[in-house]
Amino acid sequence: MCFIMVEVLHLKDNLNALKKNIFVIIYFALFSNGIKRNSRLIYMRKSLKNFSVMIPGGESNLLTYVVNCLSEIKGVKIYALSNNKNDFVRKSRKVKNFSYYPKAANETEWVSNLNEELKKFEIDVIMPIDEYGILTLIKNKSILLQNSKLVLLPELNTFNTANNKGLLSKHLQSFQIPAPKTILYNTTDDLSTLPLEFPVLMKPFEGGGGGKGIILLKDSLSVKNFFSSNKVEFPFLIQSYIQGYDIDCSVLCKNGKILAFTIQKGILQGDSEFEPNIGLEFLHEKELYIVVKKLVKSLNWSGIAHIDMRYDVNDKTFKVIEINPRFWETTEASEIAGVNFPYLYCLERLDIAFGKPEYRNIKFMDLRGIGKTFRNNKLFLFKIKFLLRNTPIKYYLKDPLPFLNLIRDKIRSLLPG
Repeated sequence: MCFIMVEVLHLKDNLNALKKNIFVIIYFALFSNGIKRNSRLIYMRKSLKNFSVMIPGGESNLLTYVVNCLSEIKGVKIYALSNNKNDFVRKSRKVKNFSYYPKAANETEWVSNLNEELKKFEIDVIMPIDEYGILTLIKNKSILLQNSKLVLLPELNTFNTANNKGLLSKHLQSFQIPAPKTILYNTTDDLSTLPLEFPVLMKPFEGGGGGKGIILLKDSLSVKNFFSSNKVEFPFLIQSYIQGYDIDCSVLCKNGKILAFTIQKGILQGDSEFEPNIGLEFLHEKELYIVVKKLVKSLNWSGIAHIDMRYDVNDKTFKVIEINPRFWETTEASEIAGVNFPYLYCLERLDIAFGKPEYRNIKFMDLRGIGKTFRNNKLFLFKIKFLLRNTPIKYYLKDPLPFLNLIRDKIRSLLPG
């Protein structure tokens, strides 16, 4: 066995005075007969049927995670459509065909580009992966060729409820689903007397994925100072800050029934409190599952979703924070734990029955988590078994060129001139 470690540390953009270190750690542990797997990690490696899947919206950062999961199944041919001709996934040997179209001017043109690809190839499943693609195909299903091959998607009003924090807050209250106290604002008129105890969180109604746009306000003075020195876009919501910890649930559903799920708790924080965790622990929480089951039933949800939740240490309950009605950045983690959501999503569309899969209670760390841990503990380098079985490294060992190209481009972007 041989391995190469490539470490990129302390690269700074002098023009913007970046304070964050950029680091990437790659291990190449290659065997003559490929990567040795623990039999307990093997989950549906052999496809029940050879099939092809078209993924529109390939410019999304979610494409990599979905492709990596699908590529674990032999016999699945992946076709991707993107408006980014330099997407590093284009170099992937996991992708049967990568097609580039300039960014569409509107939804109709976007669907038209997809239709052109469907005319070229024999496709069995059409699977959008991000908010824009999912919403566009919900709204424009009637003009999509071969729309019977489209994966399960929620109804338009249901999607909007899940994707809009304001609408979701009202829905949770209406169905008495545990959630933080939330107040919706269209103006700043009533901000002088917030009917919530501090600290509170300020959030946009839509967007803000990955913790973007979330502001922690610790007291009334910080509220006054924030609004006097910042331009605020309306509407927004203010929500009670829950003392506790992050815990999420990923689901695949059909008509409000859960077909597959995983529950994961954050154990390694990113750069800020509101960014996604870079280390997870998969576990089983009966009380949380009861809340999620009630939530998806109340929405009659169909399709995939990632539900952000938080455990409240004060009243000992799991509360729903928001719903991401798309694939998520830890999709690979679920696959490693035993639930390959992209593959199961395709099986459902192909009417291939499967039982609710079990997942293992394991720890997972993404590439940023590896870098952060390595900086604090250089001996982490030698935990080969963990790195190969509990991180995304296995995906890049099999197909290193796209990732190496990504690192190259990242380094170039940091160099002056």
